[in-house]
Amino acid sequence: MKKKRHIAVKNFKKQQRKGSLLLLGVVVAISFVSCALVSFFLKEAYVETKGAFLERLSEEKKVADINRHLKMELLAITQKGYVEFAAEERLGLKRAKEEEVLVLR
Repeated sequence: MKKKRHIAVKNFKKQQRKGSLLLLGVVVAISFVSCALVSFFLKEAYVETKGAFLERLSEEKKVADINRHLKMELLAITQKGYVEFAAEERLGLKRAKEEEVLVLR
């Protein structure tokens, strides 16, 4: 078996490594740049998604308005006299007088 040997060193000081401080600075700089890039891309994705959401929301609002208008029109159609009103308003038609109508048999 080998015996453990102890060596005593007097006035021994550890030397500070200059490379470790430089390495720490590089790591901090790389971390800062990567965080800045990630935040930039996240912000761009947020702005793009927000724009798409607002566009879709406005389209849904238009569809809802058209749907509401069509429902009101459907209710009006079921009421008596609406067809005559729609013919006058949309097509410019007027009810013919009795003397203007010629009946052929």
